[in-house]
Amino acid sequence: MILLDDIKHSTKKLDGCVLTIGNFDGVHLGHKYILEQTITKAKLLGTIPVVMTFEPHPYKFFNQQEKHYLLLPFEEKYELIKKIGIETIIITEFTRDFARMSPHEYARRILKELINPSTVVVGNNFTFGRMASGDVSLLKSFGKEYGYNIVIAQPYVIGGKVVSSSRIRQYIKYGEIQEAAEFLGYNPYIRGRVVEGTHRGTNVLGFPTANIETQWELIPQDGVYAVKVSSGNNRYNGAANIGTNPTFGGHELKIEVHVLDFNKNILGEHITVEFVQKIRDEARFSTSDELKQKIAEDVRVARKIFALNSGASHKKVIV
Repeated sequence: MILLDDIKHSTKKLDGCVLTIGNFDGVHLGHKYILEQTITKAKLLGTIPVVMTFEPHPYKFFNQQEKHYLLLPFEEKYELIKKIGIETIIITEFTRDFARMSPHEYARRILKELINPSTVVVGNNFTFGRMASGDVSLLKSFGKEYGYNIVIAQPYVIGGKVVSSSRIRQYIKYGEIQEAAEFLGYNPYIRGRVVEGTHRGTNVLGFPTANIETQWELIPQDGVYAVKVSSGNNRYNGAANIGTNPTFGGHELKIEVHVLDFNKNILGEHITVEFVQKIRDEARFSTSDELKQKIAEDVRVARKIFALNSGASHKKVIV
């Protein structure tokens, strides 16, 4: 990881690199397409591929009250980009001064003077500079002026729909997990720590659950989901409930996971929960017995889902 400020105060440039620029939230299939083009171009030119991304995300900077936006925490995005094959990642602190920079300043001061790439790879909807006033046409003209080539990656389309972070956010927000997975190239997931719960799952309902505390911003819509749970090097099937436990008069959002055929104590451990398919919406039941019966049915449905999807390894999360 390289901070842009470190480049500013160093005589070392990334002369001749192939640079791609973007937020890359989710590192979805559209992002992967751009990143792979960057890697391929760098190999052809005998140089290194480089990513420049931003922290905080510009949308978060301008909408600081928005708490449920990002698909992935920054560190997770960073690791996924590395796994695709780009080791050199420039982190640009998105500040008010940076946001005020004109497209011309951006092209000269950041791209030419600080980084000096041979080639810049961007998506066709790329914008830059103050109020996103620069577009790919303007970037091409600056490229001619300052001596770097511009490669425009065309949209990555699945089923007639352009793959985008905003579309995936909507899918996850409304519990459309399979649609999100198709566009991400992996199951939507969260990581978190198992914390102490009420033990209601064990003592009242007969289905012990792991209560997850997470820093992830975007959580799927309230409901019950078939999930994959990774603990250490092991991966298990499970069923997760996201919601407030309305049957018991709850108000606080909780993520509770029942791991199938599992009886280990993982309190305090950090686990990964991959969402495979939504089973149903959260509901309020008249009695705990009614809820217990419904949970038993949910578990049966989850088992059927895993039996049907046993060959769908392409949806496995990148970990």
